[in-house]
Amino acid sequence: MILTIAGSLVLFLTFLRSAVALVNMLSRPYLPLTASDRHRLPSLSVLIPVRNEENNIGTLLGSLASLPYERVEVIVYDDGSTDSTAEVVSACARVDARIRYLRGDDLPAGWTGKNHACHRLAAEAANEYLLFLDADVTVGEDLLRRAVSYAARHRLALLSMFPRQKMRSRGEKIVVPFMFRILLSLLPLFLIRRCRWSSFSAANGQMMLFHGETYRRYRFHERVHDRMAEDIEIMRLVKKSRLRGDTLVGRKEIECRMYRGYMQGVNGFSRNILTMFGNSMAFLLLYAVTGLAGWIILLFLPLHFMAAYLLMVVLLNAMVAVTSRQRISENLIWLLPGIAAFYHIAFLAILRSTGNTFEWKGRKIR
Repeated sequence: MILTIAGSLVLFLTFLRSAVALVNMLSRPYLPLTASDRHRLPSLSVLIPVRNEENNIGTLLGSLASLPYERVEVIVYDDGSTDSTAEVVSACARVDARIRYLRGDDLPAGWTGKNHACHRLAAEAANEYLLFLDADVTVGEDLLRRAVSYAARHRLALLSMFPRQKMRSRGEKIVVPFMFRILLSLLPLFLIRRCRWSSFSAANGQMMLFHGETYRRYRFHERVHDRMAEDIEIMRLVKKSRLRGDTLVGRKEIECRMYRGYMQGVNGFSRNILTMFGNSMAFLLLYAVTGLAGWIILLFLPLHFMAAYLLMVVLLNAMVAVTSRQRISENLIWLLPGIAAFYHIAFLAILRSTGNTFEWKGRKIR
């Protein structure tokens, strides 16, 4: 009797996740393809924090140079790079006069490097909208005009996007899709803009577009200066302040190769996985037990329990792949190794929550 109840709970929770994935697929959470006339759009500052990004920053600046926008500046803040990042940015600035390079200050106590860099960038920007981009993204297909037009039309304080992920190595294909499995099966994205509850919050620091006056009033990065997952925390602040925010999924207009291998991905995701679960260890463990390991219970129940579960899991991951613009076949092929990677990530996150430090881009982080 207890096994039957537990198995039914696993099926019910899997059904709910499948229903959320279906809602996200059907709602098409993408940036509209059209934009307002460029002469009517407000001015824009593109703000890029960098640290040891010599292999990425040139590609991003080159892709920005090809995008039409009437009034735009590009500011790059170098947070103590020890490679050739400064030289690459300087070379791009000689070709594109809109680019400005800022050498970073010493990191104040209690701040994370990225939050301080974004705070300093915002202090230098004078335009009506502020677009924060990570150095490892590439942009195209009129992203700037479309994003600002969408944010202005919906009166958004914050628009964030999850870039389409480019995955080349086996390790990346195992680790990176788990981000979309969590996002697109636990949160109906349309509720971020339409519901005032801060619990319906998601954002991605790789692309965050702020209304400039609102950002200067609330000083968002300063308010989360010590947080590793500042993006989600800022979206929660936006909603708690009764402001409007939205989060979309990118297509060809914004792409990213987030990590270069398995361990880099595991280390990166372990920094912020708890925030994806509302900073609740109990919620994370519930997901791990019922959402991923629940099939173990079904082994002791009649066959139709397992058949229903497997069907829902396949459909769920296929819908996540469609919405996030991944290949369905690759998503399913690497599903089991991806589940194992999730437990690896969760284990490291639990260790780090006890106060251990780890290194990211040559800097010790607690």
